Amino acid sequence: MECNVYCDESCHLKSNESKYMLIGAVYCPKVKVKMINEYIKHLKENYNFSNTMELKWNKIDWKTEKLYLDIINYFFNQDYLKFRAIIIDKTTLNHQKYNQTENDFYHKAYYEMLKYIIIPGNTYNIYPDIKDTHSYYYHQIMLSFLRVKLSDSNSKTIKKVQPIRSYESSILQINDVLLGALSYYYRNIQTNKSKIRIVNEIKNLYNGSLNQTSSYNNSKFNIFIWKSNDDRNEN
Repeated sequence: MECNVYCDESCHLKSNESKYMLIGAVYCPKVKVKMINEYIKHLKENYNFSNTMELKWNKIDWKTEKLYLDIINYFFNQDYLKFRAIIIDKTTLNHQKYNQTENDFYHKAYYEMLKYIIIPGNTYNIYPDIKDTHSYYYHQIMLSFLRVKLSDSNSKTIKKVQPIRSYESSILQINDVLLGALSYYYRNIQTNKSKIRIVNEIKNLYNGSLNQTSSYNNSKFNIFIWKSNDDRNEN
């Protein structure tokens, strides 16, 4: 089976004030992509929004709340749409100790997020969100890293890593909303009532704790709380 994986990150830079770094992906069989895009277009039309309106966490307010609640419910009701996120406490990182740069760790974290998604025998097209003019270059380094880690020397597992802009993909936009909700929850922000309701809807539909690593069998909405080697050794 050929799958598309749409990736993004939140507060991943050391300079970001947030304590937590998140990397996540929404993924599905490639054959479902057109149908998903058409349904998202249909939802927007139902609420009299333009199809060119980009779904983004930072755009949620009382005027768009119902649309985003429908998006969340649509995601949880479709078996073929899945989400995986890795959550990292940046205060526990010690790049000097492990002889790595911030960028080295970023690639390792991406691998930790993706390795759960990638199943031997399937093929994958990975679409990260473009951040800047260097995105393509750095994601090709990540592609090389992934192929080594996955023993994918013949390029049959990962067909490509192709950065795209978020407005080009409704599924990447869904990932922005889910990842934004997790980041909002972990930062314990309580200022936007509509966003709080979105977070609560996710909590209700997930039926698990957002503070704990998900069961490995929960592929629908899977959270992985990353721990450093030092933290693992203490436990």
